[in-house]
Amino acid sequence: MRLIAKLLILTLVFGSLTACVSKKKFDELQASKEAVDRALAETQTRVKALEGQNAELQSTLESEKTRLNGEIAAIRKDLDATKGQMSQLQSKLSMTEAELAKLRAEIDGIFNTYKNSGLTLENRSGRLYVMTAPVNFGNGSSSLSRDQRKALDELAMTLKNNPNVKVLVEGHTDNKQFAAGSGMDNWQLSVNRSMSVVRYLIRKGVKPAQVAAVGRGENLPEGDNATKEGRAKNRRSAVAPDVELGGLKQN
Repeated sequence: MRLIAKLLILTLVFGSLTACVSKKKFDELQASKEAVDRALAETQTRVKALEGQNAELQSTLESEKTRLNGEIAAIRKDLDATKGQMSQLQSKLSMTEAELAKLRAEIDGIFNTYKNSGLTLENRSGRLYVMTAPVNFGNGSSSLSRDQRKALDELAMTLKNNPNVKVLVEGHTDNKQFAAGSGMDNWQLSVNRSMSVVRYLIRKGVKPAQVAAVGRGENLPEGDNATKEGRAKNRRSAVAPDVELGGLKQN
């Protein structure tokens, strides 16, 4: 009987010990699970945050890509516009050169017809001059001859047909001086000679804005002032396309 009682006691003690061990293990496992759950929740939170950041970066990238594409398109448009402007300028320059060549050809044709009028063409350093022969201006005179006026009629027609063309009319003299107190000198005479041509062209319908008069006096001689022939050659006027002062500008 006593043996049975002892066995029962031992069984109860052993069972109690087993129950205590199982609960502790359970608690440990429960704590471990909760830690894992918390770690998983934190990981999921971080993943969501990273996904949000990734979406924001993608949006920013697309926005920047769109902006850069727009700038590139604008640059290409500006480049195309610049190329178009350069092409237009080159076209205008070509037109200007072509118009000048045409004008030279027309003037050459005009004055070749009137070789006996005393007017000739000379090309000096790239500038075309319409020269009056020395005999057309007598000593101290600024009057135009009939043949000169006839040739200038053709020049006036050419200028009227080319309203963008401007001409510079130069007057020249020999080195002979006027008497003191005469109220005239070579500067004034050279201006009078250029003005004779200018006024005649305007009378024939050339716009005043197309012509300018310049007096050179005795300072640009063509001939030797020590000889009669040379002085006669220096009593002259010249007409040149006024390229430097305006020339064939496009309207």
